[in-house]
Amino acid sequence: MRHLKTIATLVLASGFAVGSACGQTGSPGIKVKIPFQFVIEGKNFSAGYYSFYSSREKVWVQEASGRNVAVSFTGALEGKVPERDGKVIFTCYFDECFLSQVWIAGQETGQMVPKSKRQIQLAKTSRGQEFALLGTKPHG
Repeated sequence: MRHLKTIATLVLASGFAVGSACGQTGSPGIKVKIPFQFVIEGKNFSAGYYSFYSSREKVWVQEASGRNVAVSFTGALEGKVPERDGKVIFTCYFDECFLSQVWIAGQETGQMVPKSKRQIQLAKTSRGQEFALLGTKPHG
């Protein structure tokens, strides 16, 4: 629990400031500074700057260098799409954080990343906490 408070403090302290990058997918996207390690579809990623792009059924994740590091099939989420830029949401259990949602301005829905086997396993013993990180539009 102390580790989650540290993560929350880091998230707030980061100010959610981000730089610029251009996505290669041609889809709307956002760039986000992630101050903690996280998992997408069983693959671990270190803290840093990442760009997120989405289509109706996929999310692409790129490192700050522009290299694609993950692609995930997603499901649509109804809800209020951000008016500006967007956000990504992580669900954290103890010291393990998983990408769970991507919301990008200009799209009609958000995207939900399916839970991995590990995340389902952790969810049986802990409720988990969600952390939303605000992003900015990558610039070309």
